[in-house]
Amino acid sequence: MDFRTSDTPLAAYLITLGNIPTEIDYSSPPRYEFVFSNSSEGIEQQASLYTAGLGRVEPITFNRILRKLSRIIHNQGQWGED
Repeated sequence: MDFRTSDTPLAAYLITLGNIPTEIDYSSPPRYEFVFSNSSEGIEQQASLYTAGLGRVEPITFNRILRKLSRIIHNQGQWGED
C-alpha cells in the first residue's frame, strides 16, 4: 500500500530524505495528495519523526524543495516534469 499525505511540508521533508513521490493525486479538488511508494524503507517512521518534531534535514534543501512543490501544485503538475 502506498503512503499518502496532503501535508506539503511533510512531503518536502520526505523528498529531502530521498523519497520520491510516484504521483500527486489531484482527483479530489481542491485537495491533493502526494503519493509515495511504500517500498521506500521506513517512510512511515520518517513521517512519524517529522510529526513528532524530531525530523532533521538540511534547511536550505528543504526550503528549495518546499518552494518547488508549491510551484508544482499551483500548476497541477507532477514531480520530475521540469
